[in-house]
Amino acid sequence: MQIKTIKIGKSGVELTAYIQDIFPSDPSTARRPAVLVFPGGGYEFCSEREAEPIAMAYAAQGFQTFVLIYSIKENGHYPLPQRDAFEAIAYIRKNAEVFRIDPKRVAVVGFSAGGHLAASTAVHWKTPDCIEGKEPTLCRPDATVLVYPVITAGAYAWDGMLPNHVKGGDPNVVSLETQVNDDTPPAFICHTAEDTCVPAMNSLLYASELAKCKIPFELHVYQQGWHGLSLANQAVIGNIRNYTPEQRNFLAAFSEWFMKSVAFLYRVLGENDCA
Repeated sequence: MQIKTIKIGKSGVELTAYIQDIFPSDPSTARRPAVLVFPGGGYEFCSEREAEPIAMAYAAQGFQTFVLIYSIKENGHYPLPQRDAFEAIAYIRKNAEVFRIDPKRVAVVGFSAGGHLAASTAVHWKTPDCIEGKEPTLCRPDATVLVYPVITAGAYAWDGMLPNHVKGGDPNVVSLETQVNDDTPPAFICHTAEDTCVPAMNSLLYASELAKCKIPFELHVYQQGWHGLSLANQAVIGNIRNYTPEQRNFLAAFSEWFMKSVAFLYRVLGENDCA
């Protein structure tokens, strides 16, 4: 595997690529599907637990993987992170041969605020202020994976999306459930019913609009679990052995989202490379 970090776009944000080698005995590995990861962090930071561990997990399932450290803090307001995200998607596609990816199979994966960014790419890939003159088809993700995503600035908003906290952007524009249309790509969505940071209604609102538009989606709402679980395993929770048996049980249940998302991606992107 080759690991490369590239500065992209006007803002010079960092895109890290985890590129697997070609197996001479398996021609299908010459062009793998791609996954671009947007960590969470409330547009204030990018969570390490939702960055490289996620990239490594998808790489182990046959994807070429990428992590974007997008604009945050004073620059973490619409449309600046969205511009970073579209810059990354277009850059990956334009360099498909270098990255050994299939440009027709590029998915985005986002967590919490990174889920908002991932869903933004699904609904704003034709929005001029976001794509800044790029060819829209270069910017559209072929599928999205949204893990406890921030979606709405409405009644069920995470506090950071409320009008008195949003760092810019029309609430009607950053409420992504209002932007879903017939051109929105398929989505895998998961959340926990106990999430007190980003209410599960965020995921339900988005899924509801996908259903109205007859966009393929898969939704999982787990009964137990707090916000920010990432993979919910030893890779991201170092003291998991100290948890109670009940806690370990619901962590194990939530961790199933990952392999379910892998199956979903291969199903909607095409199963040619599915192990």
